[in-house]
Amino acid sequence: MSTLDIFDTDIPCVDIIDNVTRDMFDGEIRPSARPVIMRGLVGDWPAVKAGQSSSQALGDYIKSQASAVPTPTYIGAPDIKGRYFYNADMSGFNFTKRNIPLPPTIDKLLSQMDDDAPMGVYAGATSTANSVPDFGKTNPMPLVDDAIEPLMWVGNSARIAPHFDTDENIACCVAGQRRFLLFPPEQLKNLYVGPLDRTMAGPPASLVDPRHIDLETYPAFEAAMTSALLAELQPGDAVYIPCLWWHYVESDGPLNVLVNYWWNEARSDEIMSSLALALLLIRERPLAEREAWKNMFDHYIFGEDAQNAVAHVPERARGFLGAKSPERDNYMKNYLRSKLGETLR
Repeated sequence: MSTLDIFDTDIPCVDIIDNVTRDMFDGEIRPSARPVIMRGLVGDWPAVKAGQSSSQALGDYIKSQASAVPTPTYIGAPDIKGRYFYNADMSGFNFTKRNIPLPPTIDKLLSQMDDDAPMGVYAGATSTANSVPDFGKTNPMPLVDDAIEPLMWVGNSARIAPHFDTDENIACCVAGQRRFLLFPPEQLKNLYVGPLDRTMAGPPASLVDPRHIDLETYPAFEAAMTSALLAELQPGDAVYIPCLWWHYVESDGPLNVLVNYWWNEARSDEIMSSLALALLLIRERPLAEREAWKNMFDHYIFGEDAQNAVAHVPERARGFLGAKSPERDNYMKNYLRSKLGETLR
């Protein structure tokens, strides 16, 4: 079988901006809804400086602040070569998941530094509030509110399948190298996405391996490639990824550390639940009815003029369609509980 490595092709680079300020981030970068590399954003972090000294120094720095709280850790045999994914028949996964405190995970990674075929070890989305409580104070993020908790990712070389997040994201490279391959949301149809409900770590993932693309099996992926963007990060760099942008991630190095910040006013599991509800209630309806519902959704939610769809209704009578407020939201939630109870039994 002939396959293509996307990194052997010419991929445009994500825009790079130096000296990003909070005003620039909120006023220019976020409204553009496009990824941006923020060169050297966290280059002054003590964690970054420790990693630039040596892997051992970084390991000692993290362990000096780490708690004994177990954290989700993914372990793969050497033969997966860092690609955390489904097993061959998609009946399960090619890795095991255990809850291990960060210090022994770091010790394991450091002990394998000279191995030709190390075990894959990957502690992902570790809450620093629990696992490294002082990290956010000693390594401050200037672009987000203090209430947004930093998450830490610690491992050796890894390849994470293309996936999306329903939150905005700033990902900061602390040690090692990180490579992000990004696709805009409209490329969903060309990415051959796997199950929505049985996933490696939350979000659904593309079944295409960008390092070994089988265009006979996944021919539409060639169209996605024309929209791909590349972000390569060195320690101290960060990338902003808007919500719903697909990204494939590679990490290189025996002790690779990334810290990221996710935020969204809505909870991601609630947003995905609305998609599941639409699949349950709408997808199997006749075509003409689905088209009518699509028109309804466009009118009230997705259309360019959706905000003005109820301008003709007196404000006191708008109900669901009124401006967002705690009172309106509670009213809607109570309505949904009363209406969906029977549907979900």
